[in-house]
Formats: sequence, C-alpha cells, structure tokens
Amino acid sequence: MHCALCTFGICFPYTVKVAFIKEERLPSSPRATGKACAPFGFVSSKSSRYSTEGKGSRSCCFLRDRSDGIMTAAAVTKLLCANNGAMRYDELLVNIGGDAELERTLANRQKFAVVTAADDTRRIIAKTLVKLCKAQGCQGCSGLHLCKFYLFGDCRFSRRKNGCRFCHDLHSENNSKVLRDNGLQDLNQKELCQLLLQNEPTLLPPVCFSYNRGNGTCSEDGSCTRLHMCEQFLQGKPHSNCSKSHDFLSGEVLRVLEGRGLTPELISTIPNVYFNILNMKNSKGKPTEKNKTEICIFSVWKDCRRGQNCFQAHFSMPYQWQVQDGLEWSDLPDNENIEKEFCNPANTCSGPPSINFYTMTQGKRKVRRLSTASSVEKPNFILTTRWIWHWEDEHGNWTDYGSTSGSNDASTIKSEDLEKSYMEDSNATIQFKAGREDYNLIFPEMIQVNQHYGTIRTVRRRPEFVSKQDVVKIRTSKKSPIIADFTTNFKAIPPHWDKTLIPETGYKVVKLLESSEEYTKIKNLFTNTMPGYTIVKIERIQNKSLWEVFQWQKEQMKKNKGGKPVNERQLFHGTDSDYVEAICKQNFDWRICGTHGTLYGKGSYFARDANYSHDYTGSSSHRTMFVARILVGDYVVGNSSYVRPPSKDGGDCNFYDSCVNNTRNPSIFVVFEKHQVYPEYLIEYLENSWANSYFPFQPTYTTTQTSVSSSNSWQQNSTSMYSTTSPVRPKPTPQPQQKQDSCLLS
Repeated sequence: MHCALCTFGICFPYTVKVAFIKEERLPSSPRATGKACAPFGFVSSKSSRYSTEGKGSRSCCFLRDRSDGIMTAAAVTKLLCANNGAMRYDELLVNIGGDAELERTLANRQKFAVVTAADDTRRIIAKTLVKLCKAQGCQGCSGLHLCKFYLFGDCRFSRRKNGCRFCHDLHSENNSKVLRDNGLQDLNQKELCQLLLQNEPTLLPPVCFSYNRGNGTCSEDGSCTRLHMCEQFLQGKPHSNCSKSHDFLSGEVLRVLEGRGLTPELISTIPNVYFNILNMKNSKGKPTEKNKTEICIFSVWKDCRRGQNCFQAHFSMPYQWQVQDGLEWSDLPDNENIEKEFCNPANTCSGPPSINFYTMTQGKRKVRRLSTASSVEKPNFILTTRWIWHWEDEHGNWTDYGSTSGSNDASTIKSEDLEKSYMEDSNATIQFKAGREDYNLIFPEMIQVNQHYGTIRTVRRRPEFVSKQDVVKIRTSKKSPIIADFTTNFKAIPPHWDKTLIPETGYKVVKLLESSEEYTKIKNLFTNTMPGYTIVKIERIQNKSLWEVFQWQKEQMKKNKGGKPVNERQLFHGTDSDYVEAICKQNFDWRICGTHGTLYGKGSYFARDANYSHDYTGSSSHRTMFVARILVGDYVVGNSSYVRPPSKDGGDCNFYDSCVNNTRNPSIFVVFEKHQVYPEYLIEYLENSWANSYFPFQPTYTTTQTSVSSSNSWQQNSTSMYSTTSPVRPKPTPQPQQKQDSCLLS
C-alpha cells in the first residue's frame, strides 16, 4: 500500500537519528524532486550496540516498488546505510514488515550479509560490489570516478591552486550510471560513504594482527600503518582487563585515521564500520549449511573427521534435493524418487510435488540439488557424481554421447570428455564429429548444431542414478572412500601420458605427433602470437614427482577456498637452453635463477602471450620455450618489494596466490611458490629471417571454442590466456646490457 501523503506530494519524511550521524532532512516534496521520501519508522532497541531513536511505527512507501508493491533491495540498502550500515533483523522487520518478502530480498548475497554478532543477534549488513576507480582518465569502467577525500567530506587538494585531479561530482554521467546499475542511485553522500567504507578494504587501515596477537605491542612499532585497536572490542565482545586500546580518539589511532584523510565527523562513526567489517569477515570463515553447495564424500561413505567445521554438506546419500524457505534451505521428502526422475533426460519435471527441472523451482520457491564432486574432478574417489551427456534425435529419443542408437553414428566425443570441458569452461563451444558430419555443442544454450545443415538438437546433462542400495553396497565393499591404488600413486597421472615412460624419479620427455590433437592445441597457443616462427618439435614433460606435488598444492588451495575450483592457466615461460634440464627436473625456482627483473615481485614470471616470452629465450636462432600449468588462484597487482603475495585483509593468514601486471586483463603472472607450477610442455622452434617484420594482421583468438575428440582427455582450459584485441608485437631491439634473468621475466 502506498503512502497517501506521497501520492499528493506533501509527505514530510521522518528523520532517522543515529548516534554519531548528524540529523538530515531530505526535500519535503518527493514528487517535486523526482525522489521517493526518506525511510522512517526505525524502532530503537536497548540491545542495539549503538543507541538510536526514531519516529513512527510503519514503513514508508519508499521501501516498496510503486509498480507492484514488491520490496526493493535498493530501498533496504538505503535504510541500512542510514542506520550505520547494518540493523538487527527484528528491527528491520518491524520497519519494513513482510517476513517472507524481506527474506527473499535478503537472499541476494551480493547486496546483503546475514551474520550472527557476538551477542547472538542476527544482523543484516549492507554490501556492494562497487569500488572507487583508482585509474586517472579511465573511461567506461564499472567503478566510481570519485575522489575518496571528497567522499569522506573534505578534500584538501580542492583548496590548491590547480584543484583536485579527481572527480568531485557524485552525479556525473559515469557515476550516475554506475550507481543506477547497482541500485544505489537513491543514496546520499553520507550513506554511500558508509557503504563503501565497510566494503572496500583499501579505504580504511586494517586492524593490526601483530598488535592483537600479543599483549598490545606491535613488532613494527612506530612504522606500522595498521590500526592498533582491540579486535575483541571492535566486535562487541567483553573486554575487561584488556591492555589494548579501546579508544578511537587516542593519539596513535587518531593519527592513522587522519592520515587516511578521514574527517573528525567521519571518525566518530568508524566504530560501526569496523563492527560491520569484522562481522562479515568472521561470518565468511564459519561454514553454514545454507552456504554449502557440495556434499562431502567422507560423510556419505562413513563419517567426516572435521564434523561441523567441514566446508561441505554432510548427507548419507551422494545427492540431496532442497527447497528454499526464506533464508534457509530445507530437505525435500522423497529425495531418491526425485533424483531418479531427474536422471532421466526425457523428464523436464518431477511428479507431485512438481519440481521444474528447467527453472529449478517448486511453485514460486527455489530448488537446488547438492551432490558430491564430479567423477572427472576426483577420479580416484568412490561415491562421486558421474554426469552423462545426452542428445535428442528427431524422434524424441535420447542418446548418450559416444554410443550408437539406431541409424545414428557414434560421436567422437564421450560424456567424460564433455564433462571435463564443461567443468573447465561452462561457456565454451565444443567441436566434434559423428560419422561424416561436424557439430558444435554450445554449453550455455545446451544445444548441438550441425555445421553443414544447421540442424539443432537439444542437449541435457544428467547424473547417473545411484540408489540407496547401491550406496550401502559401495560402503560395505570399500574400506575407504579412496580407490585402493590411490595410496601408491598419490595423484593419478594424466591418462594421456605414455605409461612406459614414467620414471619414479626424474623425468622423461615424449615427442608429440604432429597429427595429434595435443600437438595441434599447443601449436595453436604458440602461433597465435608467433606466426613467423617454425616449430621444430613439441615435447611433453612427464615428471611424476612434480605432478603429484602440483596436484597436492591444487587440493590445498581448493580447500582454502571452501571447496571452490582453483583458477588454473597454461602460460608461457621463455628461457635459455642452459636452464631446461634443471627446470624439467626441479621445476621453476627464481631463488636459483637470480634476482633481476623484479618489477612485480621476486618470483618466477610467466606470460599469457608467447611473443612476450620469446624475448627471454636467448639470442640464437634455435629457441626453447616452456608451456607451464600455473595455479594462479586469486591475484593482485604486484610490487617490486614483494617476496610473496600480499595479505588480503592485512593479517598474517589470508594471502593472495600470485601477482599480475593488471588485474582486469593480466598478461604477466608472478608465482612465488614452485608447487603452484608444473612445466608441462617444451617447444623448440626456429626464428625465420622474416619473422622480425611487423605483421599487418592481428591474430584471431577463439575464446569460446575448444576442440575436443575422444582422445583428448589431456585437454585443459587455456582460452582465458588470450586477449581478443592483443596485436602481434614487433620484436624489440635487443639490449644485452638490460637483459633480465629468464626465470624472472618471461
């Protein structure tokens, strides 16, 4: 129901008074200004951490969309930001009303964090993905082009003769678009400042980990730029008999905050900001059932030693169907029958209660299916989920890829191949053959298209059905959820390796056949930016020890990310032939190679484009270049002083995995731990006499297509290594006196 006063344009908005924030009254006529009235009706609570007071007991029409009465996320965000960026759930509910409606709005985890505070109260914190753009003269990015000091309330640079170099217009064309696209157009400057402060970590100094670890002393002493405040106090926890600082106006703390450009008025609100930041940070480290999206294999087999601390869900079956009830997920009854119907590719919905498998809904409620990891991700484990890919012929019959059905020819690709490609890039387009016909399988649309006739067929990805009896049989027949030979072979070697050339120590190289898919793939990666060079041979490096360590590192990084896949890329590394033997045996190690060329940190350097690495392959006509598999993980722009990636939150536990030259379009990657690298291929090539000339064309990169055949189980995703606009660089004039070490800059 709309506010009657707003309808006639005479609504004088109630003002929310919050401790540390000045009272502010918006224009009295919303219709005259084109804006809805400000939120009001905030109910104070004695249990609130900071005292608040307000007027009224009903919610303004601003909180609901005028077209259909549905609560908007933008309105809830504005209400939260007007109340120090967060509110207790019950307080928010009293102001807004509509429990189910509010929970549907709060289900947007990009805009809201639902946390449990130290006093066991449920709090809603406003979130955003919007950041301040730090690049001067940037055009058309998704960040706000705004001076942070202006946002804080006082820019000292604006008082200079030439003024401030950064924008002071919150409603500029770019800023208006960014705010509108993110539903923040109704926030005033103070509310936007509150939102950005608690979501962009670079705006405020992090709480010093070293200071809180001991008795209130920091190892860096006077040079530390972090906040020396008691973290327990900031989280609202009891702090009696504590020797650490609890005063934001103390000399050292005040100096750090003022050094960041914060005004006295803004500093008075900072306790609320840190309270919200720490609550969101702590909630990320505590796995909750609603955030768990994968079933723990150990829990299905028998039990999991991690118990409630496991980042995966615990069930007795390798699948579980759930329906969303507000902010929580509830198990659906008749789990096994729903799964059986879902496994049949001909079914688009289940029996009563009907579940739509297309939209994954049951009526208006969302439905999700949890399952164990895919069998292609963990081939050495039992009770994984085996996904089968089917296509529908003209008669409505469903056929598995790789099998024959009636008059249809078997495809050159199997379900396992498709699943591997899908896990690597769910937006890719796969090419394959069946008989004499060529086809494209488009993952996003789940269709296959005949390249000659243009015929379109529907494709479905469904799991192989496993009954409760099947699970019991597997449990009783296996003493461990891990396949027996896994203990003797820590990580299974890739299936495309030559099994006769795998020594227990050291390595062997296998020359690839030019007719193989594997050779063609690596050749294409190389020639995309090196069209004027002749490949002599491509060799696969088979080093069992390095591969096992690489896979172990990958598992550790995945666990640290809560079970999410690790960002992995194939990158180039140019080197002199003198280093080839050592790298194949012992991997890349910048500490052995030297300490020159440390623009982005003291580590091993790898390049997205082969023509960049070429500059570091020596001066002879016969060159060598590695194609390495890199676990780049989460990365950040590097710095010459780095000897390891920097911390994500200012502490000593949570670090980035690698450094790059540009986070938006990285072309140079720096890795500091050799366990994150596996030297996969070695390319030997010749420099033709005409190769140094500038090519008038630009190479064409196919970033959405990956060619797959039945023998390509070796294939991994590497399309992200290429820029669709990167031209071929002319070879720079050699400068021997500035030559950098190959392990550091290639």
